[in-house]
Parts: sequence; structure tokens; C-alpha cells
Amino acid sequence: MNKGIIVFAYNSRKVDYSLLAIISGGLAKKHLGLPISLITDQSTVDWMNENNTIEKANEIFSSIILTERPQSENYRNLSDGNEIDNIPFINANRYSVWDLTPYDRTLLIDSDYLIFSNRLRAYLDSTDDFMIGKSMTDLGGERVGTLDRYVSETGPNLYWATNVIFNKNKDTKLFFNLVDYIKENYNYYSELFRFYPRPYRNDISFSIAKHTLDGFTTNTENSLPSIPTITDKDILVDVSVDGKLTFLINQGNNDFVAISVKNQDVHIMNKQSIIRNKENLLRLI
Repeated sequence: MNKGIIVFAYNSRKVDYSLLAIISGGLAKKHLGLPISLITDQSTVDWMNENNTIEKANEIFSSIILTERPQSENYRNLSDGNEIDNIPFINANRYSVWDLTPYDRTLLIDSDYLIFSNRLRAYLDSTDDFMIGKSMTDLGGERVGTLDRYVSETGPNLYWATNVIFNKNKDTKLFFNLVDYIKENYNYYSELFRFYPRPYRNDISFSIAKHTLDGFTTNTENSLPSIPTITDKDILVDVSVDGKLTFLINQGNNDFVAISVKNQDVHIMNKQSIIRNKENLLRLI
């Protein structure tokens, strides 16, 4: 079976998603030993040419798959430590991964998910048709709220589309078709499951699709492990030559504590702090 990894990246005026994809893609390729492909648009490729990162992209990605840029842009207030900015998310076509992937079995990852272990390889080598992150684990402590665990206060379990593994077959095609349908009827589903419809979240669409196809029950069997996460209020401040990542964890009231992780996959929601550490992260690829 042909196995590989997919990452999406569409640049915005405020975030260099192509650079994030190069970093996350290079680390995933290195630690999982599998080919990786980038799904993007021509304007993002043009930016990589202008910014002199296209050579690194061609080194990392087995293929660069071009699509039209998704029409809708989400905006979300994200922190960079104590600083807050309204950041665009161009991610409304994630459902199309089934049609676009060149692999029989695919690991789909977010561009801010950095892989430093071979932990997911065992799941890639399994036979389960579809797996998704069953939850998130806040590495900064017990700061997880209801909407980090559930679609809404009265809704079903929230799965995290930060990493998804699927076989390309008719059953998973049904799943991704349903994700697309939910996206197209997002306001209706927001009324049905009582969540706020802005911004659009892949996590919610994937979760509702899974909940529906599981017979409107919660089934976390054969899911991917909980995803170690650093929130956007936390800051990546150092990347050492041995791969140790050091973060300042926001405790509120301008109080921060330092923690370090090593040899651990981590979802770093503070995208700007990844970019500030790009040189040291690129050296680890």
C-alpha cells in the first residue's frame, strides 16, 4: 500500500503558511520516513519563489499539488503571548484531501503540527480505515474548556482534525463528502448542534461527520491519541540543536512559566512563534 503525508498551505497577508508547511513537512518526513505532498495554490508557490524557499520546498515535498484558492476566508483572533491579532485561516477545502491525495493511505496534518517522533507510524501501519485525534492535551496545564472537548455545550465529542489518517476507499469517500456537505450547510448544523458558526472549523465538521456515521454515538475506539498542544497564548522561545523545545506558558496576569519538551509531537497554535524560530527548526530537518 502506498502511504504518505499531506499538508495544506495557503499564504495570507499575515502568516507565511508555506514556511510553516515546509517546517512541519520536513519534520514529518524525517521522523516518519514517508513521502509528503503539499496542497497549495499558485500564489503561494509564487511567494515561495520570491522568498527563496521554493528550493527547500522541492527538497521536502514529493509533489506540490495546485488547487484554486478557497473562496471563503475565516478570521480568528489569535494570541502571540499577550498580543492579539485577527488572523486569516484559508482552510475551507480540507474535505478535498480524499480526491487530491496521491496516496492509498494518508496522514493529513496541520501546518502547525510538528512531529518529533515515530509515534504515528504504528497507526499508519494499522488497517483501520479512518482515525482522527480523539482530543487535545494542554501541555501548559489544566486550561482546557468545554469547547475544547465538545462541539458545543450540549453537542457531541470534539475530535481534532490536526491529524487524520485514512485509507482511500468508498467508505472514507462517504465521510469526506459528508464533511463537504456540513461545510456547505454550516449555519444549519450550527443551529442543530448549537455552536457559533464563525469562524468555520474543520474540527467541528469532521466531528459532526464522524458522530453521524457512528450512528449518533461517541466512539473513540481506534482513534489517534490525544494531541499534545501549546495554545496561542504560549510562546516558543527556544529550539536547541538536540531538538528540545522551550515554551513560556501563559498563566495569566502577565505571569509565565517555562517548560521544555523533547522527542514529542506537538501542536503549536502560536504560529508566529514557530516562524520566529524558523532557522533553528529548519536545522532539525
